[in-house]
Amino acid sequence: MSATLYLAAALMAQAPATLTVPAPAIESGDVGYGEIMAGRPRAAISRIEGSDLLRKQDPLAMINLGTAYKLVGEREKAAKLYRGAVSSDQRYDVELSDGRWIDSRRAASLAMKQLDTNEVLALR
Repeated sequence: MSATLYLAAALMAQAPATLTVPAPAIESGDVGYGEIMAGRPRAAISRIEGSDLLRKQDPLAMINLGTAYKLVGEREKAAKLYRGAVSSDQRYDVELSDGRWIDSRRAASLAMKQLDTNEVLALR
């Protein structure tokens, strides 16, 4: 076996077992990002609930909707949505408002940890 094949096998052995993919192309407005960042959580709730993203169990929509509910004081609804995003069959990388990219399940877990704080986790 050539050295190239050994190198390829070694690299494949080090690859992660599961890969995440970038979020599907969704307009930021569809997930209420602009409304959340503008301090209009009720408008974000209307926008997200009016889309079909929740029916599709989209973790990005669930996390942002949870954040909007958190901002209006409905923490139980927020927690339920965050848990749904953690356990969603869909999983992909999402962009935080500060430009960082993280796995959607990690983002949902982070949102759960911040549930009792004033921090706002909004994804675009």
